[in-house]
Amino acid sequence: MIKNPSAREIMRWLAQIAPAIIITFFVITYIGQFTIVKGDSMLPTFKNNTVLFIEKLTGRFGTLKNGDIVVIKIPEYLDGKKTYAIKRIIATGGQHISIENGYVLIDGNKLNEDYTGGVEMGPVSGIHNNLTIPDGYIYVLGDNRLPGESKDSRTFGPVPVSRVEGRVIFRLYPFSELGIIN
Repeated sequence: MIKNPSAREIMRWLAQIAPAIIITFFVITYIGQFTIVKGDSMLPTFKNNTVLFIEKLTGRFGTLKNGDIVVIKIPEYLDGKKTYAIKRIIATGGQHISIENGYVLIDGNKLNEDYTGGVEMGPVSGIHNNLTIPDGYIYVLGDNRLPGESKDSRTFGPVPVSRVEGRVIFRLYPFSELGIIN
């Protein structure tokens, strides 16, 4: 015979479950979370369905730097099915970026981009390819520089740092590539 749980038992269960829910919400909102790469804009660094862990503290304390890979919230610039994008920071506030002959120059110096797999950018045109990044903004590019493969700052310009959801620090899947992201 099954007995109805007493109010005391229900309260005991809630007292154990509620803190776990609150802590989980706090961690996901302010500390870090898992994310899954959708698409090929970060090839060869990340393949479609790569599972990553992002930390959310770096963006809040203003220590993002060139080369960091970040998740940014930019639904108005994406295809309507996506809200977030994973991109690499190429320049930060105060730096001048220009894209010339398939290469990225930061403050006049050619950027060494081993992470693109040696693929040069195709021809680019637009107002966002030769500018000084305003303070509080970042210029981001996907590692896949083939024409049409990445919607990034070449298309929509610099992104406010406030749009950064987190910085990628660890790859969990595929297991053959498990490890810290530098």
